Amino acid sequence: MRDKKKKSLKGQAKTVALSLDAEQIKGRDPVLLFTASQIDEVLADAEVHPLPFAANHLVGLCAWREQVLPIIDLVAFFDLIPSQKDKNERYVVVRTVDSTLLDTNKDNKEKQNTNKVVLRCVLKVSNQIISGDIPTECTAVFPKQAGFAPVFLKGLFQGEKKLFLLPDLATIIHSDVQGSTT
Repeated sequence: MRDKKKKSLKGQAKTVALSLDAEQIKGRDPVLLFTASQIDEVLADAEVHPLPFAANHLVGLCAWREQVLPIIDLVAFFDLIPSQKDKNERYVVVRTVDSTLLDTNKDNKEKQNTNKVVLRCVLKVSNQIISGDIPTECTAVFPKQAGFAPVFLKGLFQGEKKLFLLPDLATIIHSDVQGSTT
């Protein structure tokens, strides 16, 4: 019996939950959920270089390991109300895979190839970062019911006290609009 339990736990992905410093949504605290392999680094501080005329959710740019990455505030992106509970903010370097179509032939005679590109960004989050297993006591929620544009979420799940958002970072990075439906 012990062997069966080990096998089932081995297939589970470890997650990292990043609390958003925002007011509750439908009576639950908003939390970003990522696999542990998506988190490259947690930064205590980031040197932010603001971009003039940038969208409200684009805090600026920062240098990270010889790369220039955008800093995104998902509270502003999803048009949530900041709670100001957590004065200590953190920055988290997150990676995602973006599948883009590349045209192999200018005359379009050959098939298009799908090429995966790794994208990274820095997310501005609260100081509450939790590592653990995927929550099992959750129910799926349609994003529009909670005020989110479905195109910007890969999933939305509600637990007893938390609302877990699985953001589609590739779409958010490429977007020039906000992610709320209001």
